[in-house]
Amino acid sequence: MRLLTLLTVAILALSACGGDGDDASRTSSPERTAQNSPAPASPAAASSPGTAAAAPGDLDAAGAAALKAVPNSTLISIETEGSGWEVQTVTADGTEHELMVNADGSQIIRNDTKQEDAEDKAKHQERVKAAKIDYSEAAQKMHSAVPNAQITELNLDTWRGTTVWEGDLQTSDGAKHSVKIDAGSGKVLLP
Repeated sequence: MRLLTLLTVAILALSACGGDGDDASRTSSPERTAQNSPAPASPAAASSPGTAAAAPGDLDAAGAAALKAVPNSTLISIETEGSGWEVQTVTADGTEHELMVNADGSQIIRNDTKQEDAEDKAKHQERVKAAKIDYSEAAQKMHSAVPNAQITELNLDTWRGTTVWEGDLQTSDGAKHSVKIDAGSGKVLLP
């Protein structure tokens, strides 16, 4: 009887921990959701068409902070990471810097230089040279293509031989969207 009681207590304790071992189920737990919850939007931002419905912070401010921390660089990637932003910038010589910026862009948490070979640096330089619109302009176009969505990831990349800004967006109802913007012309390639 005592063994049965101990087993019952152990089973109840384990089930109270939640999760079934599936990583996907843990990403939507209340703790994870709270960690990624947005900062309160200003009334103006909430009513403006094409703005993010529930951004986990300020993409533009985080991007600007990263660019200030790495002078004379170009932002090539920004994505939500926990309650902040992971940002990658490239200097004129193709050197990539990876930064962690807090949600509102007020603090650089980490600033690392990646060690890359000449081929990777050349790829960065080629993409940066081909891009006529920056991350902020690409984000505005994505918000126009998918109104009331938050950008969770934005990267400068090559798609079908064209330099593009690739973005992942999510609307307040949880729907996910991928958008590609031609980085040379600014044309939306995929809504």
